[in-house]
Amino acid sequence: MNKVTFESVKDGDVLPSLTRKVGQETFWKYSVASFDYNPVHNDPEWVKTAQPFKIPKTVGHGMMTMSYMTSVVTSWALPSMLKIRKIASKFTRPVEQGWEVKCTGRVAEKHFICKGKNFVVIEVKAENQHGDVLAVGEYEVVFPD
Repeated sequence: MNKVTFESVKDGDVLPSLTRKVGQETFWKYSVASFDYNPVHNDPEWVKTAQPFKIPKTVGHGMMTMSYMTSVVTSWALPSMLKIRKIASKFTRPVEQGWEVKCTGRVAEKHFICKGKNFVVIEVKAENQHGDVLAVGEYEVVFPD
């Protein structure tokens, strides 16, 4: 992989996408990772009757969706030792078990400040296999050179 430099990045550059299939086992793992044992994520029997999101299935943690979106940025940035300075995200739809989550990213803005402070803004989106938007995010990535 070529080193990403501030000079080599252009507005509109597309980052490699990431796709993950999620199921109940994924949700249980994220419960342990986040210490969030809410039955909406962990108890398929309870969700069948309670239906807190008007669906009879457990749903994924927001942290799970955000980690997938962040993986798109880190896979692109970390080999070149770039640093994520800021993350903003918005969750628009719960992630149901059995879905595929596809995350994509693109360079939306390029900011020249000075060496060591130049940064880009990456817009990231998570969608399910039907193209429904699950979450959106904006990441500021700083270039050390």
